[in-house]
Parts: sequence; C-alpha cells; structure tokens
Amino acid sequence: MKHLLLFSLAAFILSCQAPSPKSNQFDKFNENAASADSTFNLFESGDLDIMSDMYADDMFWSPANTTDSLSKEQWRSGMQEWHASFDSFSFKDRLYYPSVDEEFVPNGGVRVYGTWSSVHKETGKSTQTKYYAVLEYNEDGKIAGNMEWFDLGGVFDQLEDSPEATEE
Repeated sequence: MKHLLLFSLAAFILSCQAPSPKSNQFDKFNENAASADSTFNLFESGDLDIMSDMYADDMFWSPANTTDSLSKEQWRSGMQEWHASFDSFSFKDRLYYPSVDEEFVPNGGVRVYGTWSSVHKETGKSTQTKYYAVLEYNEDGKIAGNMEWFDLGGVFDQLEDSPEATEE
C-alpha cells in the first residue's frame, strides 16, 4: 500500500509540472501554421496590404529564383508583380509541418507544401506548380524569414504556345 501511495504521489507531482519547451514550441507551431494559412488566403484574394502587416519589417525573403536574401520591400514588390501578371490564384493541397532547429527540435517555424495555380492575364492560360516554403517567426508572431522553392521557369513554360502538330 505504501508503494502505491508513493507511486500515486509521484504521478500527481509529475502531472503538475509546467509544459516542456518542446510542447510550447508545438503550441507556437500551431499558432504560426494558422498565421501562414491566413497569409496564403490573403495572397489568393489580393489583400497584399493586410498580408504585408503579417511580416516583420526586417524580414528576409529568399525567392525561388535566387539564393539572395531580399528585403521586405523587395518581397512586397515581388508579390505585386505576381498580381499584376496573374489572377485567380489558388493554393491547394496545403500541408503544414513544424520546422526544426539543428538538433531536430521544433522551433516554432512552419514548413508548407502545396500546389499553386493561377491564370495569366495576358494569355488567359492556366498555370500550376508545386510549392515548398519555410517560414520563420519572430517573438511578435510575425514572419521574419520566408524561403521559397518552386519551378519558376516551369510556370512561364506553361505560357508558351504548344507546337502545332504537323500533318504528313
């Protein structure tokens, strides 16, 4: 009986401890994944001003076509260029996973996978590309880093006229 009482007391004490840092990071991940989802919804609808407010002023952007780290102003200009040339944006099959630090411990960041589609304004042609990004967040819950990978050339290849079949 004495052992059962000690075991019960130990279980009670352990259950009252504060959450581990890992569980706190999963909570941060869940908050940040919801934020990421909102930013993609805002891009789809063209609400770039509201979307921009979700990014830190000192954020960095690493777009698919360069290894450079670009500024928020350059990121915003890039988003405006997409909307100037394309419409009917849709981001489907979204999957969100926690990013991890060098010790493979969740760090509150978000990895996102999905498929972007759009319609080119000038040609009316539809485009589609697989997309992957890693979003890092600051203490204020704003996106501090945005690293993207997708086949940029493949998007524009979809706008090319397909060769006409020749009759023999």
